[in-house]
Amino acid sequence: MKLLQRWFLLATAFATMGNLSAAYADSKMKALLNLTLEELLQIKVVGSTLAEESLHSVPSSVTVVTHAQIRQLGVNTLEELMNHVPGYQSYRSDNAIGSYASRSRLLVNSAREVLLLLDGQRLNHDMFGSAFFDRELSLENVARVEFIRGPGSAIYGANAFLGVINVITATDLNEAALSGGSHQQQQAILNVSGQLENGLQSSLFAQARHSDGEKQTVYNPLTDSFVDSRQDARNQSLYWRAQWGDWGLLARWVETVNEDGYSIGTIGDGFNRYETSASFLSLNYQHTLGSHWEFSSRLYDSPYRYEPEFQTRSVPLTISQTLVEGSESGFENQLRWHEGSAKALLGLDYTRSSVDKMDTNLWLPPAVPNAPFELFGTETRRVTGAYVQWQDALGEQLTYILGVRKDNYSDVNGYISPRLGLIWQVGNDNTLKWLYGEAFRAPARSELSLKNNPNQIGNPNLDPEISKTVELVWMQTGRRHYSSVSLFDTEIEDAVEITNTAPPRTYISGASQQVSGIEMEWQWYFAPGWQLRGDLSHIFNSPLDPNVNAEDLLRSSFLYSKNEFTASLSGRYHGKTRDANTSAAGYRALGGYTLFDVHAHYQVTAQWQVYSNVRNLTDKAYLQPAISRSTNPYGAPGLGREIEVGVRWNFD
Repeated sequence: MKLLQRWFLLATAFATMGNLSAAYADSKMKALLNLTLEELLQIKVVGSTLAEESLHSVPSSVTVVTHAQIRQLGVNTLEELMNHVPGYQSYRSDNAIGSYASRSRLLVNSAREVLLLLDGQRLNHDMFGSAFFDRELSLENVARVEFIRGPGSAIYGANAFLGVINVITATDLNEAALSGGSHQQQQAILNVSGQLENGLQSSLFAQARHSDGEKQTVYNPLTDSFVDSRQDARNQSLYWRAQWGDWGLLARWVETVNEDGYSIGTIGDGFNRYETSASFLSLNYQHTLGSHWEFSSRLYDSPYRYEPEFQTRSVPLTISQTLVEGSESGFENQLRWHEGSAKALLGLDYTRSSVDKMDTNLWLPPAVPNAPFELFGTETRRVTGAYVQWQDALGEQLTYILGVRKDNYSDVNGYISPRLGLIWQVGNDNTLKWLYGEAFRAPARSELSLKNNPNQIGNPNLDPEISKTVELVWMQTGRRHYSSVSLFDTEIEDAVEITNTAPPRTYISGASQQVSGIEMEWQWYFAPGWQLRGDLSHIFNSPLDPNVNAEDLLRSSFLYSKNEFTASLSGRYHGKTRDANTSAAGYRALGGYTLFDVHAHYQVTAQWQVYSNVRNLTDKAYLQPAISRSTNPYGAPGLGREIEVGVRWNFD
């Protein structure tokens, strides 16, 4: 009820924007719903080079998922969508948040190897190195998502190590949605977009979601026993995107609260609470300088708050409470030039990362909490980066790209990240790409300066990780089908590893690692209204042993759409994994599993739509890795069957 009350208040407040132009909001997304395969292949990709490229010309291994495809699959969050994309995987772990990885490598559950962008704004924070505060990123206001596999440091610097995910929001949605389902799940969505008479284009998104969580029997390392528990989860977010002439403004706030269930590997119902919040304000400027030049600039500030509370000991009962507040601020400047087939890019950026408040204490109820002590160092990190990129043609069918970026850090070594690639258009239906890129990942603050922690401590002497990737991509298209195959080989130097010993564990700069594999995807429009989508990923050489990530992934979806009715059946196989722990064997082997999801929606009228989702249709029982606690030898149970029904109102 509180969720619905919040939604009603938000809807009432934002109804004042009703004078926005509906005609503007009606055009692009409706056209997108009726794209042919050929037109889908012409959708522009910007995350790879910061210039518009088609899937054929982009010098990366890329999968693009559009707004219409997201709705057809019935996925709500970015982590769900990852399980429909080659090379990426996501899963639940023994923490209040999930885990995801690119190309089967994950150091810890915060996915530090993947850079996440929202309309060009970095969501990775220096505290954990990942987009830690955006695991439940909603897709309800998204126009498309670009999944870029492989290195991206030649433009983006650190964390674009094994992948970049570029999320681009829609600017023409006017709709509201309410849904409910299993485990008291409730969700409310509002999108309001349009253009004012003075030329201001505005898009506002509001979302609130709550679930009591599924009751499960889980292992608690503190008591060496299995207990019944459920995780209550709440997520709220606001996002405003405005454009007036050359000026743009992005403002976002997101808050996630999890109570009970797993928190940092332990169960403590009544005590465990995991709360995070983050926001950013970004002022953007983009101006065309004559017929060949363009300049853009971004100034931003991104504060965050991290507040976990969890049971660390059962006898005597001990509760750990932590409060960390920090911020990242900086600027980005880019100068672009183009003439004919030639394109050049010059960029400069600066980031300042600081921890502004850090309090940690241990509480032995019913006594009052102890005096706080320091958990992280509070040094400020400053990063400067400069990059240059050149693209041109070597004939009618051959193009190339050259690029390099240099990063300097105030506390660790920087790196020079080069890239180069050749793209050969073979006839009208085939494209070959040869790509080489280097990337680096600077150690996060939690790896360098975590201290006074009985389970894990940092290592201030860590070096950045370096990856060197060679990739060969083949794309083949026809009138009714599209397919791509990527072969890659990556060598990781100074690989950061975590010691698999009795707590406290720590990080070390270890030996080199190698990961190589194949990624395939295909789309087949085999009959009017019918479509088959699929992808396969296989790792030949694993970067880790044992590896908590699956090295074999197979996913497919049948989609049907006719008149007002759309339905899809999706299945995914997640291969076996090995979860490291402190047992005599050193790990537990977890078998692979196959899950099925069903989605359907019906357009009752031009304004009203009803929809339903069933996830884990067969109520499959399966186990996933317990990444947060090495003393858990059993893993964490996956979620069972979940049912969601909803209604969507389009008020264009």
